[in-house]
Amino acid sequence: MEESFWRNVSKYFLHGILFSIIFLVLALVWVFVFALLVVVGLFIGLIIGFIVLFFILGGLNSFLTDIIWAASTKTAWTSLLGHGFALFITLIVAHIPATVINLVVPGLATTIVLFIVNAFIDGFVAKNVANWWQD
Repeated sequence: MEESFWRNVSKYFLHGILFSIIFLVLALVWVFVFALLVVVGLFIGLIIGFIVLFFILGGLNSFLTDIIWAASTKTAWTSLLGHGFALFITLIVAHIPATVINLVVPGLATTIVLFIVNAFIDGFVAKNVANWWQD
């Protein structure tokens, strides 16, 4: 039992760290697309930009869940959209304590510790949100 516990903890960390790194790269691309959509389409562009973000979140999490946990999730466009939206909201809520801590105790050490702790939290949250869309 202890071995499976540590295996799951390491998978949560791996899921969270890979999600953070890959999403950082995708978010940099998304920011430029989002800015272009808002400039061209104003409010409609804003809405389309967030829809694209939700697809990115849902798709990335589905991909990582399949690779790390060997659990396939639904990949219909409606499932990815809902998956991404749910993950977006859940991660915002999960990061509130870290944001408050970072505001109260700012600094490089705090940021590094919170990044590592958030990797576990992100992996746990992402895996559990993916379970809602499991095949």
